[in-house]
Amino acid sequence: MAFWSNWFRRGGRDDTVTEAKAPVALAQPAAPRRGFEYGVGPGGLTETSQGVGTATQTDRRSLMQQLYEAFLACPWSWACTNAIARTITAGGLVTDWVNDDGEGDQEQPKKPANVLALERLLKFCNPREDIRQLLRSTIADLLVFGDAYVEVVWLGRVPVALYTLDAPSMLPIADEHGEITAYVQVTDQGQRAEFAPHEVIHISLDAPRSGMFGVAPTQAALLPITTWLFTAATLKEIYRKGNPAQIHADLPRDMSPAEITKWTSQHMVRNVGPRNIGVPITTKGGGKINELQQAKIGEALETLAQKRDEILACYGVPPAEVGVIESGNLGGGTGESQRKSYEVNTCDPIAAIVLEKLVSALVTNGFNITGWTLKFKQVDMRDSKVIEEIREKRVTTGLWTLNRARAEIGEPSVPGGDEPVFVVGTRMFLWRDVIAHGQAAIAALLRGTSLEAGEPADEATPVQLVKPEPEPIPDELKPFAGEPGAEEPDDVGTGGEEDQEEPGKAAGKNDDAKKDEEPTEMFGGDRVRLVEFHTRYRARRDAALAELAAA
Repeated sequence: MAFWSNWFRRGGRDDTVTEAKAPVALAQPAAPRRGFEYGVGPGGLTETSQGVGTATQTDRRSLMQQLYEAFLACPWSWACTNAIARTITAGGLVTDWVNDDGEGDQEQPKKPANVLALERLLKFCNPREDIRQLLRSTIADLLVFGDAYVEVVWLGRVPVALYTLDAPSMLPIADEHGEITAYVQVTDQGQRAEFAPHEVIHISLDAPRSGMFGVAPTQAALLPITTWLFTAATLKEIYRKGNPAQIHADLPRDMSPAEITKWTSQHMVRNVGPRNIGVPITTKGGGKINELQQAKIGEALETLAQKRDEILACYGVPPAEVGVIESGNLGGGTGESQRKSYEVNTCDPIAAIVLEKLVSALVTNGFNITGWTLKFKQVDMRDSKVIEEIREKRVTTGLWTLNRARAEIGEPSVPGGDEPVFVVGTRMFLWRDVIAHGQAAIAALLRGTSLEAGEPADEATPVQLVKPEPEPIPDELKPFAGEPGAEEPDDVGTGGEEDQEEPGKAAGKNDDAKKDEEPTEMFGGDRVRLVEFHTRYRARRDAALAELAAA
């Protein structure tokens, strides 16, 4: 309250001594423009010249009244407008620190006095409406009329109240170049009020030819809305009359016109209407009744459904958002994809237009706030279980830190929660240790094999698998290992009848054998002698190995 108490103590004057500063240079000099706006004549916009075109001389107030009546009469226009307005304002309008990146690793500074004063204005904008109602009405005016007006009540140089203004009764006063000089409100009862440009926040939707006024979705959907209304009115009349059959009455030739008129009146009273369903049609004098065709209720219902889809397309609202259930959702994508498209393509652009005007009028010009802005608080419409599963997956895969997830739900940060982690099964490790963990996993897989993991040159170099060189064979075992150039021990192949030549050589069959050549096939006694030779060889080798081990 210090901000307001000091202001009232000074009698509405701002006597605060501040350091002299040079004026801020604009991005472009504020020079008068030379171009003209669409729909603005040579004399500009005045109270008596607010037409939408010189050729048609259409009165803008009449067009606004037509759009308002179409909005009230067509339930799909009403449903789309309310769905968009309520989706945008569901979370309310809040102040936001500009440097907040949403990571939860920065502490928000203490709000200055002018930010607190802005929040008090948002909490109590006027005695009749709260900020949500005011913004919903503003967005509804944008969707129905293409323009919305908010009155700003100033006390000195500080805005103290916000009010909605009736869009059809507001008349911008501008020169032929479109520069606003004032706003005038003239109601249907003849009441008149004048506003300075800074006392009105004028918000307009996009228009293909620019101009002073925006183009509303209701105006773009006026043709399907009108067709829907006529079809609905036709069905209403059909059912009001009890869905009677369309007949041709072939009355007797001698019946006078007065009697024909009397019979028609009696038929309308006796046979038409919900109370007369099932009453037979009677004639006299040989008159005949022929049915022309039945009422085409099915075609009318198909027309209503088709025009409904056209209306929803003009507003950019998926059918599910206005209560239309699509069986199987054929060709329409999933419900979540439709919701995402609805938020990105329909709600967010309108919210951005509204926020830009509010920030310029209130944050920048009203309270002279820097470093803070306004935003619509987002409300997650998804199932709670889906939301929590997504958050858990983001934390366990390292996409979010724990403190980021806690900041998402409004909880304070915890020590050590700024480190991203990765969870695999029942094991958890820090992402900064992922390289060491990977190398340890490779080493564990190579345990018990003849391969070894080499040391990488740097973190970007992949692990190389190295096969170590075998240890050298001792000299004593080289003859038994078949090393080339090794001399056979003295006790091998000498002495007695046991140490005879190899059977192949004795038979003269392997004298010309070469290395890596298949041995000559042997039969009978040669094969027996070969087996005996290898048996003696293995026995001597085992004995030599035992002696070496004992030594």
